[in-house]
Amino acid sequence: MYQIVYTSSASRAFSASDLGNMLRCAQRRNRDIGVTGMLVFHDATFLQALEGENRAVNEIFARINDDQRHRDLIVLHRGQGPEQRVFGEWPMGFADFEGAAGILRAFVRFNEQLELKALNGSRAVELLIACGADDTLRSA
Repeated sequence: MYQIVYTSSASRAFSASDLGNMLRCAQRRNRDIGVTGMLVFHDATFLQALEGENRAVNEIFARINDDQRHRDLIVLHRGQGPEQRVFGEWPMGFADFEGAAGILRAFVRFNEQLELKALNGSRAVELLIACGADDTLRSA
């Protein structure tokens, strides 16, 4: 399974409504071309994993890379991931850290500050998996 995991900074403030609209659009687009993944937004920073067929994942990532809502994009992992989808249930899951008490549980395992840009690729995927498994954080 091909994966891209990246982090970026928001180029402007995002309301809950803005995030919801972006998420619904991503879910439709991803569902249409067979890409799954997980998105986290915290402290004006995006952390996202995309997975699927190489061409489809790169197509979605190219759109994100050109999206003016993102700046300072850093690829944490690009290439082969696990054989099976890690986020297979969601065309794009979303972990809502803003105001979520579950974030503390997710980070207890990591014993680190919530600095998404400081994570390496494998730690980022671990965090995204933990968030996807926590029903208090996830909305799909």
